[in-house]
Amino acid sequence: MTERTSEEQASNSAEPGSPDGEEKEEFKIYIGRVPGRFKEKTIKRILAENLGTDGGDDVVEIVELIYAHDEDGSGDNHDNQQRTQGRPSNEELREERQRNEKDPEKEHRGFGFVSFKTAELRDSALKLGTVRGGRKSTSKKLHTMYLRPYVALSDDTGEAPPDGGDGASCVPVGRDVCYLWSLFRCPYGDGCKFRHAGEGGCKPQESDLGPDERKQLKRKQKGKCFVYKKKGRCPKGDDCPFSHDFEPDATAGGGERCVPVVPQSQKDCINWKTKGKCRKGDACPYKHDPELRKKALEKKQKRQRAAAGGNDGGDDGTQAKRPRKEKQPISVRVFGLNYDTTEHDVRKFMEATAGHPVKSIVFPRFEDSGRSKGYCGVYFASPKASKDAVEKCDGAELHGRWLRVQTGKSMTVEQWEGLHHKS
Repeated sequence: MTERTSEEQASNSAEPGSPDGEEKEEFKIYIGRVPGRFKEKTIKRILAENLGTDGGDDVVEIVELIYAHDEDGSGDNHDNQQRTQGRPSNEELREERQRNEKDPEKEHRGFGFVSFKTAELRDSALKLGTVRGGRKSTSKKLHTMYLRPYVALSDDTGEAPPDGGDGASCVPVGRDVCYLWSLFRCPYGDGCKFRHAGEGGCKPQESDLGPDERKQLKRKQKGKCFVYKKKGRCPKGDDCPFSHDFEPDATAGGGERCVPVVPQSQKDCINWKTKGKCRKGDACPYKHDPELRKKALEKKQKRQRAAAGGNDGGDDGTQAKRPRKEKQPISVRVFGLNYDTTEHDVRKFMEATAGHPVKSIVFPRFEDSGRSKGYCGVYFASPKASKDAVEKCDGAELHGRWLRVQTGKSMTVEQWEGLHHKS
């Protein structure tokens, strides 16, 4: 005669109706809103993760998911006969669970029961109320399942047994009670597969509402009225498609603003701050701080030096020799001239500001009036002179206009030496 395993002994000793079986039911709870593709292993893993333990087998004794019975008689006849004769044994239930677990296409009814190892784990799960997890540990889509106390149902009526006579009403919890019904927001109505027991209600459907209630529902779906929120009133009144069912801002209706308004005269001029100049001059409503202009010009000169390749001097302070074949700028381009400015004015200004003599100037004029077109080209005797002109004259003022001075045409040493010898 073969020895029975410890698992078989435990299952036989805890048959329904025995004291051990009743003790096992003390650790059982109801779980609802279970997705149809979730199996026993999935629920064990989710419960273990939400309870902060490592393995599901150390937390849950067994998971019993409720499956629909075969109504066409296609199931196991032997099992059906045994079920009609009386309550199935634990071994029969275990075999049925294993068959359902191995069948990936078979879906349960969305609820079941979970038996924990200890009463402490059961109480911790009930304290959570809900658990959330995915079909796999790496799944991005998560589902929420509800945990409720287990109430044994009577064999005849299928309802929870009456209270013990202490005057406390029996809470409708258990196998197929709709949890959303108790929150007055079950969206399924009569088509819900769970039982609507006790105090509760369904989510109101738009077709069942009156005109005023339907308009109110559409308002809530669209969101809050922005005008009503800011001003405390809406010119459209009841015809507004947005909701007015909230308290407007405390400053609405002409109240004082919490953030003080800074006058324009105290705000820095953006052109003055970034370019070191402003075309509006004294007519600009914003502040022209000399320190900001100084910083802006220093920044601009620093960028120009970096673009030109750094200092021309060597480590010992002497002029670094450049290859004679390398092209170097000997001219500058001047923009932003006043239309009344003449070529003589530009020559005098550039020589005084840059500190180098000017060799020649290309000064475009309008044919009809002979006035300046607002720009010109200035040629110097050396690349160093043109570089100094850019650094010292860029951003300087001439006849009420801030000049923009840029590096002009580049040429080799032989080219600009030959050009000046010809001139």
